[in-house]
Amino acid sequence: MSRRTPRVVVTNDDGPPTDLSGHSPFVYPFACALAEQLGWDVKVVVPSSQRSWVGKSYAITQVTTGRYFYPTGPNGTDGEQCELPRPLKEGEKTEWVLLDGTPATCANIAIHSLYPPGSIDLVISGPNFGRNTSTAFALSSGTIGAAMAASLSHIPAIALSWGLMEGYKPPPQSFIQGAVDVSCQIASKLWDLGWEQADSEHRVDVYSVNVPLMPSIISKGGPTVYWTEMAKTKYQRLFKSTAKIPAPVVKDGGPAAVPADKSSVEQGKEQEAAEGQASGAEALRMVDSHYQAPLRFVFAPDIGPLVNPSPASLQEGTDNHALMHGAISVTPIQAAFASADFPRGKAIETDGLKWRL
Repeated sequence: MSRRTPRVVVTNDDGPPTDLSGHSPFVYPFACALAEQLGWDVKVVVPSSQRSWVGKSYAITQVTTGRYFYPTGPNGTDGEQCELPRPLKEGEKTEWVLLDGTPATCANIAIHSLYPPGSIDLVISGPNFGRNTSTAFALSSGTIGAAMAASLSHIPAIALSWGLMEGYKPPPQSFIQGAVDVSCQIASKLWDLGWEQADSEHRVDVYSVNVPLMPSIISKGGPTVYWTEMAKTKYQRLFKSTAKIPAPVVKDGGPAAVPADKSSVEQGKEQEAAEGQASGAEALRMVDSHYQAPLRFVFAPDIGPLVNPSPASLQEGTDNHALMHGAISVTPIQAAFASADFPRGKAIETDGLKWRL
């Protein structure tokens, strides 16, 4: 007996549809194609605004509210929002749900609260506006986080990301349509293949799929697709101080006044030097600018080496290597932190696995 048509929840971390100048231009054409090309029963539940870089987080102290959205227009950017569901009007294809929550929240609420228990067969998170190759991106990704959240509720999941290979500029419509078509093909094949393995140690919880938006996606012979492993990468600074060194301020005199020849930076140095002498250690100092302006930081990631890795750093068989060579990567992953070997050394004495303190 053949399986019934899959009931699929599409979510993302980029939010409701935007045009190509915005941050969520991919979810509308892809969700429409799943229904039109594959005939799947598609429900869309996405954050009401962009929620990128939040991983698999939940906001547990807030009440999550939502609205129903009936997208129309060529990009899905038009349409009516309502507090209660209603029948579709002329020109409307489907009903979406916008939740004021994280991607993982959207996945969990869709699976357990919006639709009858046990009715959802598959969660597809994405297509993300940008790649999610390698551990540094994947561990931060709201797209992969939502897929992980679904898998922890025993629902098969696909995390789909479309790499912007020429910077953050709108890709040609032909690339987008090519990505839509091949992503539907891959989703269909993964659905037929399945997630369960005989050996639970090698089970698959999530397939992370990365599609490069570049000429190879519409090449005459079709794009190349590889099974891959996830490249192991790291990042450095993600936040940047907004502090600007102010001009010197002349303060009034008085018992607590700062001597005219001592700046706040010099005061800080003297105070920390005194603390260091008292503790018998050299004191760690903050950056000078923090003594002269309030602490304020903005998200400004320094991720050049992640976006443009050197050829020497690309290891064949990884998702990074495939994407940077114009191929699609499909990476099977588990919803678990990888175990590491126990360190051995004189600092910790053990009886087998038991520490001796």
